[in-house]
Amino acid sequence: MQKPFSFHKSPIEVIRHFTPNWFAMTMGTGITAICLNTLASHSPWLKDICTGIWMWNIILFIAFSLMLTARSLLFKNSFIQILKHSTQPMFLGCIPMGLITIVNGFIFFGLPIMGQAAVNIAISLWWLDVALSIACVLLVPCYMFVIHDHALEKMTAVWLLPFVACEVAAASGGLLLPYVGDHHALLILVVSMILLAVSVSLALGILVIFFQRLCIHKLPVKDLAASIWLPLGPTGTGALAFILIGQNAHTVNLSISPELTSMLQILPGIGLIAGTLMWALATWWFVMAVIGSLYYLKQNLSFNLGFWAYTFPLGVYTMATVNLGIQTELFMFTEFGRFLVVSLSVIWIIVTMRTLHGAYHGYLFHDPKLLSNSASK
Repeated sequence: MQKPFSFHKSPIEVIRHFTPNWFAMTMGTGITAICLNTLASHSPWLKDICTGIWMWNIILFIAFSLMLTARSLLFKNSFIQILKHSTQPMFLGCIPMGLITIVNGFIFFGLPIMGQAAVNIAISLWWLDVALSIACVLLVPCYMFVIHDHALEKMTAVWLLPFVACEVAAASGGLLLPYVGDHHALLILVVSMILLAVSVSLALGILVIFFQRLCIHKLPVKDLAASIWLPLGPTGTGALAFILIGQNAHTVNLSISPELTSMLQILPGIGLIAGTLMWALATWWFVMAVIGSLYYLKQNLSFNLGFWAYTFPLGVYTMATVNLGIQTELFMFTEFGRFLVVSLSVIWIIVTMRTLHGAYHGYLFHDPKLLSNSASK
């Protein structure tokens, strides 16, 4: 058996080769804890397990943030080189999306432990997440338009990551509405709607391009097999955001403004309709992803960090399904949602074990497909 970090001359090389795609692990871990928590009412002992997974996710996020900061400080221009790389900047969107699972966890898991302090922390972190999401959706496209060298045949669904971050923040804003004061709730509601509009429109445009790429150039190479699950991200999160914003809009008390009050009264219906339509689109991509995965099973796949794409997109689609079950009380949504939760949990365990093995031996910190020579200098 290889020794720890045997792929590197010294531990500092782990910092040198650290890339933002590691934050995909925090996305998948956080959403798994939240999805598994939906079954806690049937099995109360699951609540403690979910809380433990959420706390582990906080440790991961802090550790990865410190490593990325250390790389930027220790190695000159390393962050600029990340931005100039044609693939790495896309994964910057994983940072706010990983953070948002922690924000939501303060509501699901932190509130029973910390009380109102958990809500205050969640709100503060949510605004930080909004700022990071806006930075991603503005900064990364600028580099794509000016610096990067892209082509249709090289295009993958990874393009979606910096754009979906705003959508994820919008869904979290809908979740926070019942826990904040009226005036602050209105601000969060409006900001969430703006973020959702920007993210959904851009993500759907990218999905059209990705659909064309699949038709003309077929499925991505086997090393990017898991990327075919990424379209579930914007479609599943969009469905979840519409549902949560509509569901919780009535908690905002705006008696002084008749116009806004009228708007809030129709949002639940609009949210449910729009959420169901987005869920239907996500379900089509879900079926395509399953079929594509069966195709890739015929090939000898080597594990890489891209396998985390099997978790978060499936997780947000699962949460959208579960919430549709709550809203409509239809059997097909509730039972399908439970099946998805169990499936996601099994996938998360497998990918986590493989990731820990790869991190222990160090080879996941040295992926030539994600590292250019200039990025490691």
